[in-house]
Amino acid sequence: MNDKRVYSKLIPLAVALVLTIIVLYSFSLQVNELGIKPSAIAQAGAARFYENFVYNVSGKIPDSCLVFSYDPTLFNILGKPSAQYYFLYNQSFMSTVANKYSCEIIDYGYWCGTPDNICSRAFNEYKTTPIATATYEPANFTYGLYRITGYNYSPP
Repeated sequence: MNDKRVYSKLIPLAVALVLTIIVLYSFSLQVNELGIKPSAIAQAGAARFYENFVYNVSGKIPDSCLVFSYDPTLFNILGKPSAQYYFLYNQSFMSTVANKYSCEIIDYGYWCGTPDNICSRAFNEYKTTPIATATYEPANFTYGLYRITGYNYSPP
């Protein structure tokens, strides 16, 4: 009878021990990846370059302008009104924006260099003037802020 009680207490302990070993082993496999320096991550350099570009040129954006970006939070942190990029293609929204803001800015930023982005379409639909640009040489990619000056077509 005593043997059954001992086994009934040992089984949960053994299960807990096995699960703990599995979790610790899984964690140990990830330790090397956790220790990678940010500069060794391929995308990190381009992302940092873009972020520094925005910080350095944000003063050229009037506070009364709305910035369209894949990363509106970055501009909001800098005190600039910003909206998601896809709103550029919503004519109803753009009409409202025209009444509220003195100008609109296109952020041709980090995510514009990724596959299947919607950035290039903006330059087909809108006439623009560059405010600031900078090229990240390792990727040969030019980031930029562009002021919308008109339409390349007659809006509805």
